[in-house]
Amino acid sequence: MEQSLKALEFDKLREMLVNLAGSEESRELLSELSPSQSLKWVKEELKRVEEARGFIERGSSIGGGGLKDIRPLLKKVAVVGSSLMPEELLAVLHHLRVHHSTRRILDKDRNEMRLICRIARPLEPLPDLEGRLDSCLTPEGSIRDKASPELSRLRKSIVQQQNNLRDKLSKLLPKLTRDGVLREESFTIRDGRYVLPVRSDSFGKVKGIIHDRSSTGGTLFVEPTSLIDAGNELRHLELAERDEIRRILRELTDEVRDHIDQIRENQRVMTEIDLLFVKADLAVKLDCIMPVVTEEGPIRIFGGRHPLLMLTGERKTVPLTLELGIDWTTLVISGPNAGGKSVALKCVGLLCAMAGCGLHVPALPGTELPLYVDIQADIGDQQSIADDLSTFTAHLTRQKEILEKAGRRTLVLIDEIGAGTDPHEGSSLSISILEQLTDLKTPTIVTTHHGTLKAFAHSTKGCANGSMEFDLKTFRPTFRFRPEIPGSSYALDIARRAGLPDKLVERARELLGSDRSQLEDLIASLGNKLRQYETLVVDEKERSDSQKSLEEAYQKKLAKIREREKDLKKRTLEQGEELLRSARRTVEAVVKEIREEKASREVIKHAHEALDKLSERLSDDSKLPEETKPVTKKRKERPVKKPQVIPDKEPELGDTVRIDDSSTTGEITDVSSKGDRVCVAVGSVQLWVTKDRIMVVKQRNKTPVQGVRMKGGVIIPKVPLDLDIRGCNSDEALRNVDNYLYDGAAAGRDRLGIIHGKGAGILSRKVRSHLKNHPLVQSFRFGEYGEGDYGVTLVVLKK
Repeated sequence: MEQSLKALEFDKLREMLVNLAGSEESRELLSELSPSQSLKWVKEELKRVEEARGFIERGSSIGGGGLKDIRPLLKKVAVVGSSLMPEELLAVLHHLRVHHSTRRILDKDRNEMRLICRIARPLEPLPDLEGRLDSCLTPEGSIRDKASPELSRLRKSIVQQQNNLRDKLSKLLPKLTRDGVLREESFTIRDGRYVLPVRSDSFGKVKGIIHDRSSTGGTLFVEPTSLIDAGNELRHLELAERDEIRRILRELTDEVRDHIDQIRENQRVMTEIDLLFVKADLAVKLDCIMPVVTEEGPIRIFGGRHPLLMLTGERKTVPLTLELGIDWTTLVISGPNAGGKSVALKCVGLLCAMAGCGLHVPALPGTELPLYVDIQADIGDQQSIADDLSTFTAHLTRQKEILEKAGRRTLVLIDEIGAGTDPHEGSSLSISILEQLTDLKTPTIVTTHHGTLKAFAHSTKGCANGSMEFDLKTFRPTFRFRPEIPGSSYALDIARRAGLPDKLVERARELLGSDRSQLEDLIASLGNKLRQYETLVVDEKERSDSQKSLEEAYQKKLAKIREREKDLKKRTLEQGEELLRSARRTVEAVVKEIREEKASREVIKHAHEALDKLSERLSDDSKLPEETKPVTKKRKERPVKKPQVIPDKEPELGDTVRIDDSSTTGEITDVSSKGDRVCVAVGSVQLWVTKDRIMVVKQRNKTPVQGVRMKGGVIIPKVPLDLDIRGCNSDEALRNVDNYLYDGAAAGRDRLGIIHGKGAGILSRKVRSHLKNHPLVQSFRFGEYGEGDYGVTLVVLKK
């Protein structure tokens, strides 16, 4: 399969993964990455990558990128009696720290990373060894004084002896400098011995041992005789320090050797984790999804994008939607040169290979890819001078190998089949090859310019045509794939566009023949009509989804309002009953007092005062719920009159109608295909209702409707349930989204909808990226079935 993967440029994808890796072990494995044949492993790997991606998107990090490869050090440690240098032990310590921190992170997030924790079970930190190395090594890679009591004692003695030597030299310097014996009033160190810079012509004036001479010969570095014993003592201490350090290093290396098996196991687990996070990092960069992987199912690619074009940014990637293996197993793609045929071919191959490697793919949810045991591709120039093969012969040799390996679980991709020789003979050979592949039910995609192959695909069971769209207005390819429609090469049109004389182009058309010319014109015309039809279908589908989503959202809002009204009535009734009971108690008390006191004037006055207080309390609306308080009107308003109904009038577009028996009116803006429902625009709200709920009216004194007044006096704010940004550029769309979110928050809305359409998915990705860090947004998701699917993003605002 390696030759085919190279033809698909899978090696470039490997290089990008290698550059994302954090360890040398991961880089080596990724450089040899190839599709697995284990469906179980692939499905589990895709889920593990999904967990790692979620961890990255939460803003967390894991692993130890940039660490030194310690495998050679562990081999060295395995030899009994060996000893690592301090900087080598420091490298081991860095890995132990990463093992420890990774274990801690996984234990903390084990609920969100269950699958990754499962493969990380063998990861066991070694805190004792980590602490031992940390206590003996400095960050710079030297041995600490406290590594052992003996080392600490020796280093203190060395410092004392060095100070002793400096004191003695300091006493000698002034006199020797005055006598002109020294080159300068200072001392230095040569070969670990303290020496004086004596002039060559004053050599005899200082007794001692010469350790060095300057490059010019004018200065001799002499250790005075009086300092030799002290210098010997210092050297003795330094040698003892060296031996103690060697002993400590051997001891530390022995401790590492005792845990070498666990360290190697930890390294293996860390490499697996690093591989998962490299794959997850790529998924985030390419905005990938986890595909559905089957054993022998069909290829269903929705909005697939070529990963290399996305990473390099060479040009804008056009999504590919393609199916294979449902009604046909052989697909013949035709179209103009540089129209995207080869890119589409490679895109299918790369996505299948990525899925087989446990990688997420750049496509839309719902993408389904089979796990092929082999991918055979014949793409590019196979010419070989060394083997004395022409381009055509090399292709035939490759196609012979493909036929030998063909089968139901082998994906075959052939670019420009039948090219490089006589068109009639090349077409005949190609048809015979495609017939055999079709009979074997081998999933096959080929590209061609040969009309004979287009006719073969049209008339043969198990085969189908496909083409890359070409815009006749601009004479540029659109790079959009059209299933079941053959494509034209547009050679003559492109030739005229390129500046060839019209006379030559017309002569070529005559030589082509009227039948062939008419066929090419017919294909072009069909392609243009298909494009128009697809645009209408997409617009209608998006409009239908939008209307359904709006109606469902309105019904939910209406249900909430009715529930709120019911609650208000209940609360008002309970408080009213309590006031009534209190009033009865007060009246009974007053009557009783009058009877007992026989209605004296003072008692009657007191009773009147009690009743007045009760009246004030009953009229005081502060005890009522805020929503039920009467509204103080500044001016007298005329009662609302219900519009007059026009009897026996069939509702039509543009009619003003009344809904049910209310005073609310609106204009009919749309009628369902069956004619049993109409869409009524009431202010900024679009409501679908059945015809039996409306009556045509003759509206009087038409005034602007500021909102929809529901039963109970509640007003729905003029913030639309959904914002439609289709047709806007990115900047304009994001501005509209911001305004919509702030208006919705001000109006007290908790959920909003943004209609961006499906299309190439560019506007959708821009909006979702903008929503990720928006201060008003709590969460968001694509619409589900009946809510607009992937053409709508539903937003939950922060409370």
